[in-house]
Amino acid sequence: MSTNEHRNARQARTGHYDESGAWYKLDNAAIIMPAVTNRRTTSLFRIAFELDHPVRVRELSHALEKLSQRFPYFAVELHKGFFWNYFQPLKHPLRLSLDSGYPCMDFDLRKKGTQLVRVRVVRNSIACEFSHILTDGSGGLIFVKALLVEYFRLLGHEPTLLGLDFDPDSEPEPEEYEDAYQRFYKPGTPIPRPLPQVFHVSSPLLPPNQYRVTVGEIALGELLAQARAHKASITEFLSGVYLESLLRIRAAQPARKLKRSKPFISLEMPVNMRKFFPTKTLRNFSLFILPTIDTRLGPWSLDELITYVRRYMAMEHDPRYISQQISRNAGGGRKLAVRLIPLFVKNFFARLLFVSLGEALISGLLSNLGAVTLPPEIQGHVKSLSLVGAPSRTLKTHASFLSWNDTVYLAFGSLATSRELERLFFSRLASLGLNVRVHSNMEA
Repeated sequence: MSTNEHRNARQARTGHYDESGAWYKLDNAAIIMPAVTNRRTTSLFRIAFELDHPVRVRELSHALEKLSQRFPYFAVELHKGFFWNYFQPLKHPLRLSLDSGYPCMDFDLRKKGTQLVRVRVVRNSIACEFSHILTDGSGGLIFVKALLVEYFRLLGHEPTLLGLDFDPDSEPEPEEYEDAYQRFYKPGTPIPRPLPQVFHVSSPLLPPNQYRVTVGEIALGELLAQARAHKASITEFLSGVYLESLLRIRAAQPARKLKRSKPFISLEMPVNMRKFFPTKTLRNFSLFILPTIDTRLGPWSLDELITYVRRYMAMEHDPRYISQQISRNAGGGRKLAVRLIPLFVKNFFARLLFVSLGEALISGLLSNLGAVTLPPEIQGHVKSLSLVGAPSRTLKTHASFLSWNDTVYLAFGSLATSRELERLFFSRLASLGLNVRVHSNMEA
């Protein structure tokens, strides 16, 4: 092992044990999150599923207790140190809670004993909500699959491990909670070029503790055929429709407001880094690509937007460009001067950077968790699945999707009173001949 590999392995280690007991470091992507988490921007994303029977609470509670032992790095609470935040194990296993009408809300990160994984139940539905301080969508999905397998085992089924990434009966490995950004950091790699600040959809916010989720259900075969007709993948096709909707919202502004609006429109598209770098980590390990449209160049057709996204994705998926983002994100925290800054000072600058170098560069977000698979003994008992992204006060509205049992579930999560983005997006799909069933937790 080279000197750099040895240092990376040491930096990637998050699990520690000292005289106070077990504790974990936050991964590189999570470090900024406690400073910017509040009652609206809660950091929680949600994977929810509906079963073909009322949830058996006793069995689910026992399954969750077992998973608290299998995934001990998820059964933690956040603590504040002098220089950094860190995780400590909860004094009890993860516990169930009753679901409410508003996903991803009513979350107090600073309250002692707050679980960073919430498993919420109502009638036939189970929802797992994860703080991005703890994991990303891919890590959360692995936990959800393991929970379902253990729950159905307790109901008397014998699921195979087909389609399952982790066996609930196996022992946790240190690689599962490593900081993979640090493991794959390459010294000397230049950081990416600066990006412009962009247009944001303007709308009053919903009242506190309200989060609107609008889900569109589309037959996978129909959507795939439409994407292929545009010579694109489903992600590329939906990204083009999303960008077109944002362009229409910007163009519809009054002339005076339009003149003051920033000319750039961008779409954040998270990338699961596990596809490029071999790791078992369930911590955060995603970066993003950010196709950006300059409206000063003239109008864009849907086909042109889809073609642009396709070419942009092909270029940005090059591991060399991805390494630049890792260099930017992981390099700063290694500097001694940064490590020695007290946490309250770090938090002040983290809030500034999160806006100026984060959400100020993003007009919208489209996250794709891909095709979800489960053991065949379970598959027929799960009627639907959905992914809802973490709420954002700056973006206000954004989208996430996955496919399950030949259906694509695309969910817009919104803190905005305006429904214009969702209306334009789903109307455009319908105008292209797609049958979309739309429902919301807050009907108009």
